[in-house]
Amino acid sequence: MNINIREKIAKFIAPGLRNDAEFRASMADEISKTVSEQITKARMAMPISINMDPKDEGYRRLNDSVMNRNLQPVEQSRMFEICYYMFKASAMFKRLAKMDKSFIFSGPIKIESSDKDVQKIINRFIKKNKLARKFPERCMWFSILGEQCWPVQVDQYNGEVKWLYQDPASIKEIYVNPLNIEERMQVEMMGSSGRSGVKYSIIREDLNVASKSYNRLVGDCFFFTINNAPNATRGVSDFFPLVDWIDSLERYGYNYLERAELMLNFVWDITLKGMDTNQIREWLRDNPPPEPGSQRAHNEQVEWNAVSPDLKATDFKSGFDMGKAFIMGAAGRPESWFGSGGKQYQTEADQSGQAPIVDLEERQKFYQEILEEVIQFVIDQAVIAKVLSPEKAEAGFTVTMPEISKKDLAKLAGVIPQLTTALAIAVSNKFIRRDTAIQIFAFVAGYLGYEVNAQEEIDAATNALEPGTEDYEALLKKFNVQSSTFKDGKEDGE
Repeated sequence: MNINIREKIAKFIAPGLRNDAEFRASMADEISKTVSEQITKARMAMPISINMDPKDEGYRRLNDSVMNRNLQPVEQSRMFEICYYMFKASAMFKRLAKMDKSFIFSGPIKIESSDKDVQKIINRFIKKNKLARKFPERCMWFSILGEQCWPVQVDQYNGEVKWLYQDPASIKEIYVNPLNIEERMQVEMMGSSGRSGVKYSIIREDLNVASKSYNRLVGDCFFFTINNAPNATRGVSDFFPLVDWIDSLERYGYNYLERAELMLNFVWDITLKGMDTNQIREWLRDNPPPEPGSQRAHNEQVEWNAVSPDLKATDFKSGFDMGKAFIMGAAGRPESWFGSGGKQYQTEADQSGQAPIVDLEERQKFYQEILEEVIQFVIDQAVIAKVLSPEKAEAGFTVTMPEISKKDLAKLAGVIPQLTTALAIAVSNKFIRRDTAIQIFAFVAGYLGYEVNAQEEIDAATNALEPGTEDYEALLKKFNVQSSTFKDGKEDGE
């Protein structure tokens, strides 16, 4: 009782005074907060690629089959921010991203339909949405961020589609079909000022038989991901495993170059024999370092030596080349594609150049499928708005992506004469049939960019030697043979 009275009197005199229980609770809160802050700092100091703890527990059971295969929300947001920062600040990161875009979109994309009304709708969509410029750019950011969200606005009167963009960093949650985790149903965006975010229905085929849009693509946004497991809803950047390597390599190189100026400097190391400390100070005061072009004289008691620091440039190059080789190898690109030269690197590029081309072609095919889905949605909306008839929409369209691997026309042109001679000898010696020789020639000629239909050439060559044709008569005259001795292109009795 007396204790309570004393506490009340003490609190009256000093309102901020805390009792023992309050003090202990306050200290526990402070300790918990400090520990939490230190854990957060330690996590942020870790390389981004090592945090794969699915439940933030520090461990997981090996037989735990129900897991979230996405990055943790904090790590997902951190990945986005790091990739945005690296694109702005890292020359190597930016070059790798732009290099892939340059290869994949090295020329114009052709979207063609055999129906002029369908083509008109496609052309209008391309022009109004600046697709030729924006699509390659968005695909580059697809690679950088690992996912893309493209909302759409559809004019209900004419079915015209406006192609929008949402920052993947603004996505709060992806909702999937409970019966099929690979089927994404809805994208929820982060809200602002305490309000809920927008929810977009992901575009997919309408399977409601009673709906007027049955069998057509409908929805509010396109959502695509890369580098994710089948049961993960969020994408991962192509550069996720490489950002720490790229950052470390660039800091390594920058720190070396920052100190490289020391290699151009030197100090005079002077040996003054027989002098004490006071005499050395006096001598240095009277003998400042000589300027360029000046004279210097001394006796045998004084020795001058110019000393420059040894920064181990050879060791630096070995370390830098090792780091660059790992990054380019992990990215699937030859070192010669990033600042390496010389005959040795050129040989390596010629031999391994096709491996990265295959990777790029695979990604290009993926982008083509995405573009085909976007264009199909545009056509379906025109059909739903009754601007285009379903019969005309059946004409469809084709998407032709630019060629990634440019052919060496000089080498191919040099091969053609040799190939022609070899095929002629093979036919004359009956090693192969003439039709086969034409097919081989057409196949090689196709690499020059000219499409040759081998069957049409075979038919044309056969028809040219039919009896009565000019080529047929010219051939007879050449060999001094009368027409009457030939029948169906063969000599009588043959």
